[in-house]
Amino acid sequence: MGLFDAGSRRAQGAQGVSDRILTAPNAITAVRLLGLPVFVWLVLGPQAYGAAFVLLLAIGATDWVDGYVARRFNQVSRLGTLLDPLVDRVLLATALVTLLIADIVPWVLVAVVVGRDVAVIGGALVLFGGIPRELPVNNAGKAATAALLVGIPLFLASEWLGWAWVTTAAEVATVAGVAAYYASGVQYAMAAVQLRRRSG
Repeated sequence: MGLFDAGSRRAQGAQGVSDRILTAPNAITAVRLLGLPVFVWLVLGPQAYGAAFVLLLAIGATDWVDGYVARRFNQVSRLGTLLDPLVDRVLLATALVTLLIADIVPWVLVAVVVGRDVAVIGGALVLFGGIPRELPVNNAGKAATAALLVGIPLFLASEWLGWAWVTTAAEVATVAGVAAYYASGVQYAMAAVQLRRRSG
């Protein structure tokens, strides 16, 4: 749990999830989302791969920052718990499709990552009519997202710098991320089936 729960105040008597909307973590999440159109423009417009790489890393890093702030300062909200994983999915899909259009990543990678998300979301819609709050993000999913948020920007850095070892690092991180991504998908499926059985 350690790294993924950094900043947790459970041992200090945190008050749990609130219904607040205007919180610092939610503001950070909104900034992450607003950075995506800029990233797309940098890659497909001026092809400023260096600037796009730095921006994508910054957007990815805030995924950890908003979670840390939420737990450390007891600002975990229902909106935040819904938005944060959703923005992660949007971030990964947007980055991959943009790099595919720029001919930087293969279509197979995009299909594998986006296909997994479609399968998980589709399964939840069929079983529950939506994403149930009783299915929290698991550690395998967090590890997968972290690995992909390292690997995908590295493909962009490889295109920018032209260094072969960066390409290798991107491939290793991405393969590890995809493996963990599917492992987390299996965990979600098992948890969803159990939840469905309990709810009748």
